[in-house]
Amino acid sequence: MSASSARPSRRHLLAGSAGLALAASAASLVSPTRAAAAEPATAELFKLKPPHLLEAETLVEYLRLRTGQWDHNRYNVEQADGENLGRTQVTWGRAGHPEEFENLSQCASFMTALLEHSYGTGTAYGWATSAYFDQYFPPKDGSTRTSSYPNAEDLQAGFLNASAVPHFDPVTKPVNLRPGDIVAWDYDPAVKSTPYTGHTVMIRSCLGTFSSSVDSKLGITGVVPHLFQIVDCTNSPHGGPDLASQSSIDRYRAYPDSRAEIADDNSTYTEHSGVGYGHMVFYADPGTDLFAGYRWSVNSATPQPAVAQPVTGKKQIAAGRVNAFLV
Repeated sequence: MSASSARPSRRHLLAGSAGLALAASAASLVSPTRAAAAEPATAELFKLKPPHLLEAETLVEYLRLRTGQWDHNRYNVEQADGENLGRTQVTWGRAGHPEEFENLSQCASFMTALLEHSYGTGTAYGWATSAYFDQYFPPKDGSTRTSSYPNAEDLQAGFLNASAVPHFDPVTKPVNLRPGDIVAWDYDPAVKSTPYTGHTVMIRSCLGTFSSSVDSKLGITGVVPHLFQIVDCTNSPHGGPDLASQSSIDRYRAYPDSRAEIADDNSTYTEHSGVGYGHMVFYADPGTDLFAGYRWSVNSATPQPAVAQPVTGKKQIAAGRVNAFLV
């Protein structure tokens, strides 16, 4: 899902303290289930979230308060006869004003806009600018960039080389992913796919392992399926229950997507596009712990093989962690 080809101006009106307060207090409808038993009050239970994750949650939660949310929160598909990836608009409004929040983007353009809003011009950090992304996330195929944002395959290539990218560290193993980490993959490393080069998501929470009978389709004995709640912008929510299967419905209800709705009586399932929360599985090789693939949702029937370096028949995947929150 590629980035857009034009960059409009975006307002940066949300005060940092207000954004932190909202994200801290908002009770997400798809928050991970917590244990019923009391837990010890240790610092480990109250880890700070990185600013860009807080800002992403602020955007999602305010959009969910908007009347007619899906008129203001959409994946950028504007033409009946095909994709129009020519416009991206991600707007953070003022605290208490959900009507000022807007999202029209794709996966990579949303992620880039989020980083610019959190760490770009006008913030205390100042590094996430168009010049920064042009320098450190150039077109993967070596061409001249004609769009205003890196696309998913550009982000994947940058994260693969994250040790040489200021403000990012590489994350090579699913077990090491943490909230705020960004994962990107290239659907077809051999060619530049149109209009979707790949996809990119941000980790919101780590939910342990989630085994399924379909894991064996990767062809790796002992592969380890790590489950995560993620934040992304997509036109295909991470869910898709089979309404004829109660077990499929139960899995979806346990690990839903905020952009999809299932009727109380399980009779209908409706999907929307845009930015929101979903659930994905990232696989680890049992011998190296490195990325071995992913599954789009807990109900996906086919896992996708993915590794860092080019391998025939496998997607390329890489992850990066923002490492500089201080000025």
